[in-house]
Amino acid sequence: MAARPAEQLPDAERAERFSFEAKLDGFRCIAFIHDGHAVLQSRQQRSLTRYFPEITAALVDQLPDGTVLDGELVIRSGGRLDFGALQRRIHPSAMHAARRSAVTPATFVVFDVLVREHTDMRPEQYRRRRKQLRRLLDETRPPIALMPATRDLAGARAWMAEHGGGIEGVVVKDRRRAYRPDRHAWEKIRIRSAVDAIVGGVIGPLDRPEALILGRRDDRGRLRVAGRTRPLRAAEQAELARVLAPPDGAHPWPPVIPASRFGQLGSDPIVYTKARPDVVVEVDADVCWEHDRWRHAVVYRRVRVDLTADDVARGRPE
Repeated sequence: MAARPAEQLPDAERAERFSFEAKLDGFRCIAFIHDGHAVLQSRQQRSLTRYFPEITAALVDQLPDGTVLDGELVIRSGGRLDFGALQRRIHPSAMHAARRSAVTPATFVVFDVLVREHTDMRPEQYRRRRKQLRRLLDETRPPIALMPATRDLAGARAWMAEHGGGIEGVVVKDRRRAYRPDRHAWEKIRIRSAVDAIVGGVIGPLDRPEALILGRRDDRGRLRVAGRTRPLRAAEQAELARVLAPPDGAHPWPPVIPASRFGQLGSDPIVYTKARPDVVVEVDADVCWEHDRWRHAVVYRRVRVDLTADDVARGRPE
């Protein structure tokens, strides 16, 4: 079961219908416990089993046979959830997996029970599944944990306003709904904040940019590719065309940019038009920032004509 993007939490009049869960920065994972073995599967139905031996061992040791759980694999590092550390766990070597499990152990944060001791729980309402899940995990210990959830709208708003350490938003779930695979019946609201960035290039021509390639300076002052915007509307294209100009000298970026800079593994390099890196824009960005870049596309808001590139803060955006 999946979640569709939403812009805001439900209003107070509707909130009683819902439960709110923290949205963590990790790998979605279904765990199957059967015949004394555990199998981990990604949302794309790829096997994650060999990469997280500490999780499979804990599932078999702590939970009954014939159980299927839905949750999130996460790794905490330096007081934050570290998505990059999760990615580094995906390696073909079994020895690598065993070593990494000791150095950067993962946690399986469970938010739903689909089968409990061979009984299919999916037709049950969310509120009943959640009650069964709490009972099932009552005596479990790390690396298995229960996903934080609340029925209090104020609590969900606090997660959105006072986030930290890897909470990237809130998932809204109707308490009366059954679990229906392949349906987008939940909603997810990502935490976003206004951030300034430098335009280093565009997709398309400068006089009609389709999207912006954004930069931010690292701690050493180098302008790094930090991400890209979502597609621009016609009025935004016209607004930006008035201020964008071609470089008048050397440009700090190569003529093409690897798609991996935008979280698009295995895709063709991004061909773009270079722009003079002196235009500052304000964007709405989520909290998924790592390796000096945003993992998801950001939303363009406006040109900051009152700022120069030197006014944009260095390092991680706050």
